[in-house]
Amino acid sequence: MLEWTICTNCGKVMDNSKVTCPNCNSKTEKLGVDYLKNHLSGVLFLIRTLDIDLLKDYCPQIKAQNASLEVVVLDDLFRYFSFLGLGDGVITDNELNFINELLLSYYTKDDILKLTDADIDDLPVSFECLHELDLFAQDFDMTGVRSCNELFEAYKFLGKFFLTVDGELNDEVFEKYSDYITGLEESLGDYLIEDDGLSASIPKGFDAPQDEEEESHSLEEYLEELNKLIGLEKVKKDVNSLINLVQIRKLREERGIKQPAMSLHLVFSGNPGTGKTTVARLLSKIYHEIGLLSKGHLIETDRSGLVGGYVGQTAIKTKGVIDEAMGGILFIDEAYSLASTSENDYGKEAIDTLLKAMEDNRDDLIVIVAGYPALMERFLHSNPGLESRFNKFIYFEDYTEEELYEIFMLMCSEANLSLDEPAEEYLRQYFKKMCEHKSDNFANGRAVRNFFEEVITAQANRLAPQTDITDEELNTLTYEDFLVEE
Repeated sequence: MLEWTICTNCGKVMDNSKVTCPNCNSKTEKLGVDYLKNHLSGVLFLIRTLDIDLLKDYCPQIKAQNASLEVVVLDDLFRYFSFLGLGDGVITDNELNFINELLLSYYTKDDILKLTDADIDDLPVSFECLHELDLFAQDFDMTGVRSCNELFEAYKFLGKFFLTVDGELNDEVFEKYSDYITGLEESLGDYLIEDDGLSASIPKGFDAPQDEEEESHSLEEYLEELNKLIGLEKVKKDVNSLINLVQIRKLREERGIKQPAMSLHLVFSGNPGTGKTTVARLLSKIYHEIGLLSKGHLIETDRSGLVGGYVGQTAIKTKGVIDEAMGGILFIDEAYSLASTSENDYGKEAIDTLLKAMEDNRDDLIVIVAGYPALMERFLHSNPGLESRFNKFIYFEDYTEEELYEIFMLMCSEANLSLDEPAEEYLRQYFKKMCEHKSDNFANGRAVRNFFEEVITAQANRLAPQTDITDEELNTLTYEDFLVEE
């Protein structure tokens, strides 16, 4: 029986006897080949759905081979796994079982030796055909169809499990895998549609290069950064109270004192641009310094990052995002969009997967859902599980005209810009008028950011025709620069 033991936090593959990760002391999870089959099934389901005679006119390679697109994909995957397996010159029993169980085939070791090319530098035919399928889908406004991306992600994902099917990682073969994936991505070029979160996440680890870590600060420095945020007085008060509560609970836990169960998952409600993501990111760092979270990072997502475009993809995508967020905070913006009344919508599957993960990982995962107040209320009432787990609300009020002015001036300070007197007076009146006529979904800080960018663009257009520009002119915004909306 093929089985992998993986850390739920860092994604490292290890000996099957391990119950905790030697790297980060997080708990492990055992995965079988069925998990990998589920990952591959999403791509194959899409292919079966759209593999119709009409597509053969779009993909001459399929027509020439007189084969279904699914068969072509599976044949290319066979050659890919065989290529990796022969990286050390030997196909093991586990590698052969992996290929046959995943691809539902009956190959022998001799078949692999006879049928596998020593070099697979050419772009697999399946990718060329799937690219045509994606173009076909775009012509008919079929959203979410990115089959070329999905197959590429499957090559990365499944390849890493294949490399460790014997319980160890051969450095030479891993390098061969890495070179091939890099070359494949370069060959695909425009075939890959820009990522919008629809592809399932790939587990971390496998001794791959790690991203550069963010600079760490002390608890006091993070708290100071929180309390120095412009405005948000009620938010800062609520967050500080929550931090105090967590600190005392942590102290009681360390001393073995019993305490009632408490959910630390949060609802951030308010209009856009009110600092919800900024506060969530600081909270993740603070909780890490307190010792509540093992990593203290923030993973941001929304509906597109959790919900798939076809059956079987949503649970995989949602679990992938959750795995990435383990040890930190998962921030779901516009979470209410997950609660759809449509029978064909997969948002409910994402919610169910999320709720189970929150229950199973309550000691090292915090989820924050965010969005407009009224819509968030409706979202929580849509599912009893949501109401029971999200019982702490923090409301982010709109910024006042003075706070909007301070935000703009902070942006100027960071860009080494100052305002002349007429410009400063205009700016105050501008934000006063903005607050008097704001809409129900006022964009707050985002509106300030957009206005700031318009102003510095206007300054650039004013200065560019000049031949001799002084440093003072470069660093000064004038009244003329602010007339961008007139």
